[in-house]
Amino acid sequence: MWEISERLYLGNYESAKAALSGITRPVPPSGKLEPFAGVVSLCPVPLFPDDPPISTAAYESTEWLLHPIFDGGNGEGEFEEALERALPFIQRRLDVGNVLVHCAAGMSRSVSVIAAKLCVDGADPDDAYRRIARAKAEALARQGVEQEFLIAPAREFRSCLNRLFAR
Repeated sequence: MWEISERLYLGNYESAKAALSGITRPVPPSGKLEPFAGVVSLCPVPLFPDDPPISTAAYESTEWLLHPIFDGGNGEGEFEEALERALPFIQRRLDVGNVLVHCAAGMSRSVSVIAAKLCVDGADPDDAYRRIARAKAEALARQGVEQEFLIAPAREFRSCLNRLFAR
């Protein structure tokens, strides 16, 4: 799980299982350890047939938006529909605490939804993707790695963000 901006985290499926089971992170500005206020799941949960089902988050204070989408497979329309649900949810839960946005690997669907949130906050799509790659690289402490290889947004997602947010 990687902090992208204050209170906003990017993750993969394992991160989601941890967040839904009640893992805590400091919530600025107090720094108090709290469970996640919101979790956005962009892949099926459970992801694997042998995983136990998850029907609710461990804490009532954690709201969970389960909105699985294909990684570019159904084009821009499906992604734009996900943004219409996810962006207001993310903002509403950021007002309360930390939010995790995840997909299976934390490289395309979740990256693109977080990029859209950064665009809503004033970034352009290319800058948003660069910012996410940089934050992920810093969190992984792998400065020698080419940052663009740490994310892999689907072409359709990048195209949708450019259509919606490019200046």
